[in-house]
Amino acid sequence: MPELDNKKISFKDTLNLPTTNFPMRANHKEDDAAMLKRWEDENLYMRSFELNKGSKKFILHDGPPYANGHLHIGHAYNKILKDIVCKSQRMLGKHVPVVPGWDCHGLPIEFAVTKENPVLAGAELKKACREYAQKWIAVQKYEFKQLGVLMNWDSPYLTMDYGYEAKILNAFGLLVEQQYIERKNKTVPWCPTCQTSLASAEIEYSDRKDPSIYVIFTLQNSITVQLFPQLQDKPVSFLVWTTTPWTLPLNRAVLLKPNTEYAVLDAGSNYIIVGKTLIDKIATLLNIDKTIVAECNSQKIVELKAHAVHPLINDLFVPVLVDDSVLTDDGTACVHSAPGVGPIDYEVGIKHGLEIYSPITPDGHYTNDITIKELVGMSVAHAQGWVIQKLLDNNKLLHKTSIKHSYPHCWRCRGGLIFRATKQWFCDLSRNNLKEKASTAINTITMLPKGSHNRFEATVEGRLEWCLSRQRAWGVPITAAICNSCDYSYINKEFIDEIAHKVAEHGIEYWDTVSLESLMPQGITCPQCITGLLKKETDILDVWFDSGVSHYAVLEENSALQFPADMYLEGKDQHRGWFQSSLLTSMIIEGTPCVKTIVTHGYTVDAQGRKMSKSLGNVVAQQSVIETMGTDGLRLWASSIDNSGDPVVSDILLKNVQEVFRKIRNTCRFLLSNINDFDSMHHAITVEKMHSIDQYALQELNRVHTEIINAYQEYDFTRVFHTLGDYCSTDLSSFYLDIIKDRLYTAQKNSLERRSAQTVCVQILDVLTKLMAPILSFTAEQLSDEYQKNKTESIHLQRFPVLVNQDRDKDCWEILKNIRSALLKAIEVQREKQVVKHSLEAQVIIFIDPQGDYAKKMQEFFVRMNARGESTENFLKEFLIVSQFTVQATSDNLEETDMRGLFARVEHASGVKCPRCWQWDLSTDPDNLCRRCEKIVR
Repeated sequence: MPELDNKKISFKDTLNLPTTNFPMRANHKEDDAAMLKRWEDENLYMRSFELNKGSKKFILHDGPPYANGHLHIGHAYNKILKDIVCKSQRMLGKHVPVVPGWDCHGLPIEFAVTKENPVLAGAELKKACREYAQKWIAVQKYEFKQLGVLMNWDSPYLTMDYGYEAKILNAFGLLVEQQYIERKNKTVPWCPTCQTSLASAEIEYSDRKDPSIYVIFTLQNSITVQLFPQLQDKPVSFLVWTTTPWTLPLNRAVLLKPNTEYAVLDAGSNYIIVGKTLIDKIATLLNIDKTIVAECNSQKIVELKAHAVHPLINDLFVPVLVDDSVLTDDGTACVHSAPGVGPIDYEVGIKHGLEIYSPITPDGHYTNDITIKELVGMSVAHAQGWVIQKLLDNNKLLHKTSIKHSYPHCWRCRGGLIFRATKQWFCDLSRNNLKEKASTAINTITMLPKGSHNRFEATVEGRLEWCLSRQRAWGVPITAAICNSCDYSYINKEFIDEIAHKVAEHGIEYWDTVSLESLMPQGITCPQCITGLLKKETDILDVWFDSGVSHYAVLEENSALQFPADMYLEGKDQHRGWFQSSLLTSMIIEGTPCVKTIVTHGYTVDAQGRKMSKSLGNVVAQQSVIETMGTDGLRLWASSIDNSGDPVVSDILLKNVQEVFRKIRNTCRFLLSNINDFDSMHHAITVEKMHSIDQYALQELNRVHTEIINAYQEYDFTRVFHTLGDYCSTDLSSFYLDIIKDRLYTAQKNSLERRSAQTVCVQILDVLTKLMAPILSFTAEQLSDEYQKNKTESIHLQRFPVLVNQDRDKDCWEILKNIRSALLKAIEVQREKQVVKHSLEAQVIIFIDPQGDYAKKMQEFFVRMNARGESTENFLKEFLIVSQFTVQATSDNLEETDMRGLFARVEHASGVKCPRCWQWDLSTDPDNLCRRCEKIVR
């Protein structure tokens, strides 16, 4: 309250001035650290893990982050959302044990370790990788705990724990036993930099510039005579378009669209065959006249078993085939096919018995098996130019330009991918209708937001196979034996389980050190070819398999948890990653989905909407945000994001969140400061004896409580954020607390009217603190320290309050609010005319037309209120925060307000200003005290 301006005497000591030790501004740099230490000392992590034991369980299964590098704000966003879910479920009375996890195997760690020490290999390399991962787990664990996240940090699951590694092998053995696993030569996405195949989830697409060339494949003359007799002895060729010249030496066919019309164009020195629908584009591209010499259906061409001359190998004739993959709206509708270096080409090759020709080394160079010997040892990247020049020399290049197009890249090194045929291990998704069963299972899972259902279903349905093998060292080995002669593979569940038993004791290093002879007492001679010897497979399992079987290795194994989980909560990229690998493996192993609800969120983006990445330099560290706005500020930001979109990290948005945080904190501080002399055991007032506005405040509190509890139960934290902010700003600060301020400050200390307001303030503070606790975890703990007398339990071990429905006179309060708005407008008119400077200088006279549609309801409301001893005038005076209020019997000398049937006049209040409460009154007191304050002071 501003300082009093009465110079004769000060009445400050007679007021109930607000008092609290709770600071206006948080000293988060010191307070957050102190709170974290306190929670550690109180063993809150384990106590929260065991809280409500025996009650219904709620299991959120933590998708494991990768143990490499510091956390960025995307990690923080995800973990905070998980923590809000778990804290709110605990406060709803459920048993919520949460086990954090880390993904530890894989290429990034192996790269980092071998970069520091390139000579490491085998068990020594794995040991170094373990130490590297363990170092970053410790760092990330500390950073996660800084966020106020309550999980069982002392007992996380690590995919590199010996026991977990053994469970991965056991799960793989189950897939082998059910015949889901096969080893075959297949063209797979391959990163020549990382020297490994990639799963579809590991491929990113971005634009790059490549050559765009139009190459001549000359049709055999014998076929030309049969198809186009008018062109015999003339060179008739298929015009083939490609953006990967390096693959042309590996060409094994020309593909056309089935049952499609093709035309022969006169291109000067060449006659070219192209799709008829594309002749306009091609004529323009080649700058030639659109002269159609002949036409022919593709089916007739293939019926004649046509062949064409390879443009780089004169004595090689490749077949002309038809396939539905050929497009007729771009290119030439004549496609070059190299089954050993193209995924679609591979399928065509299998279908037509073509050679799967892929003489490419793991690092992307041609091997000795390449037909064109000049290419031996040359990288495919360098070969782009070599092939173009060779085509020019052979007069086989009709046109060359460049194109910027979307191209697959490795998610790790960001380098462009190639495709090469190698022996790989696969999970066959067609076996036992696995893919169809998984798609059906998705319909039994609650997907939030709802639109994510279609995305998840599409990623599953669009996947034909799952390549499980990787050509690296740091990972769980594929425990099989391969013949060095005939390539026979020896693998079975018993063999795998025997090795898994030892891995549980010694880790995956066991596979490096054990001899195959000791594992196979029957001998290592190949049982298929008899002449060859078996050797240990060197490939490792895909890391998505590692984390994907966590339902089997963690939920099934840890007695504190349960299968299936109630929730998986991760970024939307996991529809093709962890969500998918978990669902597929659970459908095989347990025969049912591993989770009941999947919640997804977007990627963190900057103010321009760009996804955060190191290459763009726009990654925000969680610590930088914490230093600016505190941990609770970061947590509040996380709750403010609608998880159907991408979370934006921008200065403007963070400042808006800070403002909401400030309003919530200051509202709670006001409540705290006005209950410093209040003891609920002795001073609380029953609802029936409360002032009407106090009863209404409890009614609104119940509404907000119900809204927020429902939002928590629906995992709609954005609704919690907005409801909390709006309630503190609009319902409390700008309305209820503004109205009762006079009563709190100036009424007699132990009066019913003051205790009535304080009773409500205590209830609002308690409910508000508990409702904010899952989000504003530090602030809620600090607030509860202040108002909970003899507090023994952390706020995070308490439950949400249960409120009694106070929904009374709802219609009347809507009318009263409309009356208030209309009268405040009338006061504002007089303020603009400088009749009054503040509402307390105003006297308001009103008349409500008894014929009005709300007059009867208001009359009945006032009668009930008067029966409780509260006068209509005093209620309305407080409601409007004015000094004098009169309800007149007629509308004489009054004007109708914006509200129909409500007449009013606003004028300056009579009398003098009270130096204690600042209300105006016809006072006879020598110090100008109003009659109310005179009774209190004198």
